[in-house]
Amino acid sequence: MLGAIRAWFAALSTVAKVGVVSAAVVAGGAATSSLTPQQQTPTGGTSTSVCSSQRTTTTETQPIPFDKTTVNDPNTSKGQTSIQTAGVNGVETQTYDVTSYSPSGCLQDTKVLTKEVVTTQPVTEVTSVGTYVAPVQPTCTNGTYVNTAGNTVCSPETSSTVPAGATAQCVDGTYSFSQSRSGTCSHHGGVSQWL
Repeated sequence: MLGAIRAWFAALSTVAKVGVVSAAVVAGGAATSSLTPQQQTPTGGTSTSVCSSQRTTTTETQPIPFDKTTVNDPNTSKGQTSIQTAGVNGVETQTYDVTSYSPSGCLQDTKVLTKEVVTTQPVTEVTSVGTYVAPVQPTCTNGTYVNTAGNTVCSPETSSTVPAGATAQCVDGTYSFSQSRSGTCSHHGGVSQWL
């Protein structure tokens, strides 16, 4: 009898053997589950699956805003501006470790920043600002002359008060507008006093 049972059991498929063993265990009062961890059925009868994870590395780029600066330009009229160097944003490369879980929703995916590298430096924008102010041409009552520097200068003149722009009073009472001390009041008796 026992030999016949052994022969019958040996002829069963693997699945059938598992069923027979499970039934025998339950009959013996020590019930166990033959389900895999992914198929475990918790109390309440709802089947759940074990999360699996996948770790990857990803990179992203972020712009780095450029700075702005100004420089004075004495050769450009005051108030005028122009861009000498165009500003260009830089680039920062960020590296992340990403852990994804499946099936979706079993655990919250994570994304952790691990490295930040400036791959392209920003270029500062440079704007020139004009500061040149043209000199006010003097109002001359006695004509003008061109000095050795090439500037137009008022000729010495007589006035009851010190005229605007005068640099010296000559011995004969006239006022000189000379821009250098050499030769000032040379035809008016010399310098009486510097203003």
